[in-house]
Amino acid sequence: MRPLLCALAGLALLRAAAEPLSASQGDPAWSTGCDRLVAVQSRLDVMEETVEKTTEHLEAQVKSLLGLLEELAWNLPAMPYSPAPDLLESDHF
Repeated sequence: MRPLLCALAGLALLRAAAEPLSASQGDPAWSTGCDRLVAVQSRLDVMEETVEKTTEHLEAQVKSLLGLLEELAWNLPAMPYSPAPDLLESDHF
């Protein structure tokens, strides 16, 4: 979970660093740079959405697994090394 949070923090820093710039009207090099910036910003938006969806999915999976573990904990014998209950309730042969 920690690497995922680090990735989210990195994305936030990249988005903060990409401040909108005013375009110079006659400079084609500026236009190309601006197009690249827009493309990078678009990719970052897609990556951010993917990370958010993945995080939500992983959180749901963890909650589900914790629920299963809690349910299993209720079904464990009360004391360690205690005998298992005889489900068939049969006498020993």
